[in-house]
Amino acid sequence: MLHLYILPALFALFTWWLSTGLIMYLDGLPRSTFRWSMLGATILFGVSLWGLAASSTEVTVRAAYYAFTCGLLAWGWQEISFYMGYVTGPRGAPCPEGCRGWKHFGHAIQTSLWHELAIIAAGAAVVALTWHAPNQVGTWTFMVLWWMHQSAKLNVFLGVRNLNEEFLPEHLLFLRAFLTKKSMNLLFPISITVSMVIMVLLVQAATAAHDTAFEAAGFTFLATMMGLAIVEHWLLMLPLPGTALWGWSLKSRKASAPFDIEVVAGFLGAGKTTFLRHAMATRDSGTVVLVNDFSSVGLDGSLLRERGAEVVELPNGCICCSLKKDLATQLKSIVTQFAPKRVLIEPSGVADLASLLGALSGPEMTPLVRSLHVTTLLDAGAFLRDYARMTSHIEAQARLATVLVINKTDLVAPATVAMIATTIRSLNPSAQLMQSTYGIAAPLAVQAVAAPTVPQAAPVQHHHDHHHHDHDHDHHDHHGHDHGHDAAFGFDSWNGALVGTVATERLADVLDDVTTGAYGQIERLKGIARAGGGWIRFDVAGGRASMSAFAASNDEAARVIAIGHHLQGTRLQAAFDACAHETDTPQEQAA
Repeated sequence: MLHLYILPALFALFTWWLSTGLIMYLDGLPRSTFRWSMLGATILFGVSLWGLAASSTEVTVRAAYYAFTCGLLAWGWQEISFYMGYVTGPRGAPCPEGCRGWKHFGHAIQTSLWHELAIIAAGAAVVALTWHAPNQVGTWTFMVLWWMHQSAKLNVFLGVRNLNEEFLPEHLLFLRAFLTKKSMNLLFPISITVSMVIMVLLVQAATAAHDTAFEAAGFTFLATMMGLAIVEHWLLMLPLPGTALWGWSLKSRKASAPFDIEVVAGFLGAGKTTFLRHAMATRDSGTVVLVNDFSSVGLDGSLLRERGAEVVELPNGCICCSLKKDLATQLKSIVTQFAPKRVLIEPSGVADLASLLGALSGPEMTPLVRSLHVTTLLDAGAFLRDYARMTSHIEAQARLATVLVINKTDLVAPATVAMIATTIRSLNPSAQLMQSTYGIAAPLAVQAVAAPTVPQAAPVQHHHDHHHHDHDHDHHDHHGHDHGHDAAFGFDSWNGALVGTVATERLADVLDDVTTGAYGQIERLKGIARAGGGWIRFDVAGGRASMSAFAASNDEAARVIAIGHHLQGTRLQAAFDACAHETDTPQEQAA
């Protein structure tokens, strides 16, 4: 019993754990070592193919061990060649913003196409070397590992709870764009069921009364590997300590230097994008921007890249909700890829700022964060309206700020600026007050009138050693947003594509209609479009419309995003479609 079942199971478990961790450890070493690791792996791959052929004619317990080990080594070459970047695919970049559906799936296939073809070729070689031989343990070990690989890969693409992104090496961090965080996908129960059925059949085969010692050991190897496939899949879904299994393998990666985190808050349309775009012009190198928004189609990432910023698109939804538990993982990945001195974070305009700051102040963040600062922007022109409708939200953002910036002061009288300053000063007496026009900050030009101090909520622990400017970003627009803030504000979102080039006069008319409520109560609308042989960006914020020139990248997509109540999406799309020219000029077609 011990040598037929228990020892083979323990051997399979140990070699799988050790080989997986060893690959991740080698992959965390400096890239200058990769060629030597790859050379060693290739030699072992050749030895494993020879071993598979040599052991395939023997039906002893020893031969079963040899065949299993050789099958595992043959698979190891496939993994190490991919994770070290030698055999990947023709695509080495994430999808453009807004890419989804079958096009997104096609891009995902391109990221590992050569890898998948290499697996097919290796599998064919393994089958050929053991064809019609009595010992097929090594061949079926390779095939079980292939099943584990393909099933897990499809599941993380379709959506799982635990993406384990910390195991991605620096040169493959673009693959995060093809990982989806969801509570469940339709393939997962199928993968678990199929694996369970296969494992049960293998266990029955291993324990059959007529089995030889070779068959008992061989089927035990395969049943253990299928059991590990099931565990691996559940690690993608359940809150189990998957990283604890291979934490030692991450020690080869360079240590994370602490960095400053700067958060910009502000309600929808407060001007965070413009504010950050100006701030980025004076930033030193070593700054990374995390962009996140309420919507499912991002836009602000494009606006910030125009200024040369390193921009990281965060997963769908609001940072306070979807990233509360794995924000440390996201930041560790950023450290690995960019080694930043400063990280700028802009949560959604309707995000729970206290939850975000709580996550940033958690124990997992302590080794990473040198200082934490918060800037809250307030739209001077819309302040009274926003404060009347969302008092608690505005007050919470003001109380948690290091710096309070009254934005768009050119739109209101000095007395209004003084009123706003008095209001927010009473909420947060210790914060620095500033004002800005078109996102350019300056010292406050008016004095706040003394007012009774409102008792502050328990503050999040963060440092107050200097003020900062941060960014506005819209990441992903989605309908039926089901997080807590959506219930509080009741917002819907809509996004649409803009085809062709637009006539700016027609577009201006549509934006004016938006401000009057012709398409619903739109709190925020923004977009980019082709026009006049180039590009423009357009906004509606605080009941005011604007347009300006925009320097688009080569793969940019014209699009528009709206957030508000009772949105009339069909009419909005028709209105924007009507903005297009009947025919494009040669210059516009070239653009």
